[in-house]
Amino acid sequence: MKRIRISAAALLAAIAWAPLAVQTAEAIYCYPGNPPEVYQACLAYNAGIGQQVTNQRELNRIKGQIKNKEDQINALNAFINSLNSQIAAQQALIAKTQGKINDLDVQIRFTTANLTRLQASLSVRDALLDQRLRYVDTHGSINYVELVLTASTFNDLMNRMIGAQQVAASDQQLIDALGWDRAQFDQVNANLGIERGQMTALLLQQKATVADLQKNVTTQQQAVAYANELVVELQADYARVAAERKAIDARVAALARKYDAAAAKAGGGTGVFTWPMPACNYSCITQGFGCSSFYLEPYDSACPYPHRIHTGVDIAGPYHTAIVAADTGIVYLYPGSIGYGNLLVIIHGNGYSTYYGHLAGYAPGMRTGRIVARGDLVAYEGSTGWSTGPHLHFEVRIYGNYKNACIWLGC
Repeated sequence: MKRIRISAAALLAAIAWAPLAVQTAEAIYCYPGNPPEVYQACLAYNAGIGQQVTNQRELNRIKGQIKNKEDQINALNAFINSLNSQIAAQQALIAKTQGKINDLDVQIRFTTANLTRLQASLSVRDALLDQRLRYVDTHGSINYVELVLTASTFNDLMNRMIGAQQVAASDQQLIDALGWDRAQFDQVNANLGIERGQMTALLLQQKATVADLQKNVTTQQQAVAYANELVVELQADYARVAAERKAIDARVAALARKYDAAAAKAGGGTGVFTWPMPACNYSCITQGFGCSSFYLEPYDSACPYPHRIHTGVDIAGPYHTAIVAADTGIVYLYPGSIGYGNLLVIIHGNGYSTYYGHLAGYAPGMRTGRIVARGDLVAYEGSTGWSTGPHLHFEVRIYGNYKNACIWLGC
């Protein structure tokens, strides 16, 4: 058993140092001899950081390869969330490992104290045995023949024999006790080696985890700083888009006051709308009305961060697909806007208006002030303004307030 214990201690020490040569940046070495909860926490940590080694490269990719600031913000948010999860796992592992290091430190102190006590006991018994051996060496061992021949009486003989047996028994007890103390000493010493091997492995694991945590924290700080830079830039873009949107809405409101009666007289403003892209049905909707993560959409406090709302319905058909008037009304054109791109607005009367954004172009002869009937060709689908691909951004408004177009379109 002693040999097995000592071998185990040597093996543990070798295992504790071996990871330094093979440890990768992605993971830390999880020592199987650790307590189960620490070992499992270490494995869980490693399982969750498969991308840790590429974190800095991922940040560089977001900075260099993604040109659109909005896409960069979204990518950075996902990246930062991933880093937050990694950091939380690392902090949990560090806390568990530190707890076990503290426990082992106490255990090693008790084991060392026990070893000192056993060492003292061994020293005393060694001294007693040494004295006994010196006496035997000087006076010789017990001569039982001499005891018999020199006894004066039978009772004297018996007393001498009992005394000799007691001395022999005492010698044997001393030898047995010394052997037991040595065995205990060897086992406690082996246990101490195992505990110190565990401590070494845990300290190496803790050092590696803290180093990896610092790398992640540094990358996280860089990502957050870059995200803040983009937010400042996007705020400037948003201010320009918001100002333009406000100007467009003000112009539409003025034209609505001018054209409302004429549009209603022409047959518009009934609250009945036709699908604006006949060649592409409901299955072509790529984004509906509601809260959005696109930073340049209008602000809505009811929506989660970044508190933006998509005010229309996006319908994506083949590029240059024909777009028709959803209802009869009077046209207003606003080409080349920052957000909507080429925009067409139709004032229908009774407070109704519809917006058609990101157009590739307008139908021949289209101009501001022209009356169009429901179903007339008015424009062609495109990808102008803030657009990620060919589609029509379609809105329904009542007295300037955007509403879910699907209420009227049935989508």
